[in-house]
Amino acid sequence: MPLPVCVCRPPWAWRHGCVVLLTLLAVAGAAPVPCGAQPLTVSVASSLSEVMADVGRAWQAAGGPGVILNAAGSNVLARQIAQGAPVHVFVSADRAQMEVARASGRLVQSSIRDVLSNVLVVIVPAGKAGITFRPGDLAAPGVRRLALGNPDSVPAGVYAREWLDRIGLWSAVTSKVVPTLTVRAALAAVRAGRADAGVVFATDAKTAPDVVVVYTVPAEDAPVIRYPAAVVRGPREADAARFVQFLSTPPARAVFEAAGFVMVP
Repeated sequence: MPLPVCVCRPPWAWRHGCVVLLTLLAVAGAAPVPCGAQPLTVSVASSLSEVMADVGRAWQAAGGPGVILNAAGSNVLARQIAQGAPVHVFVSADRAQMEVARASGRLVQSSIRDVLSNVLVVIVPAGKAGITFRPGDLAAPGVRRLALGNPDSVPAGVYAREWLDRIGLWSAVTSKVVPTLTVRAALAAVRAGRADAGVVFATDAKTAPDVVVVYTVPAEDAPVIRYPAAVVRGPREADAARFVQFLSTPPARAVFEAAGFVMVP
């Protein structure tokens, strides 16, 4: 029997910031039902947009309620939650933005847990990949524009800046940086040829066959990448807590790992 789908768009999404993606999760072939079915609203970092759709389907198949997926930059999502958006679960791409939401008093503090990790990679448009690549090439004249999530606020950009700073390249490339609102926007800039290279998560690069990964940041040079999840205070805390717990179960693990994410013990 197909699982029900609520076909509504919450108006707060536009009042509380620029939402990049708002998608309703459902099993294929599901029949619409009234919005009174009360799905969970789950705000997730943009790098999780596709994989969380699949996780949501697995959650529904296991008997959970429907899920409205609200995907955007983690900094935007944290601001939405702090401003009172009726969200039930928050999954951030870094701890800093989770702390912004926590400091607002809207999270169940005991529910905050690291769920996933990721890897940084350097990408270029498919037609511009060379035979070899070294990080120092980002400072060379051949790279005029370097796309990153905003290094002051977007987690992937913050991580990228930390890596480049660690290896002594940040000052050499900072004038080339094209800051974007999300890591997916950085990916899009490289895909469209508006940037000569970009630093994104490996899982983002995996979604775009028209870019080439020319360098994978080794663990010894990389910052610690963590995706924490948390329950947002409100009347749906019990359901939200079950969803957060579900993210670490075997069905969810299989989906995350197939997409290239690394589970955090």
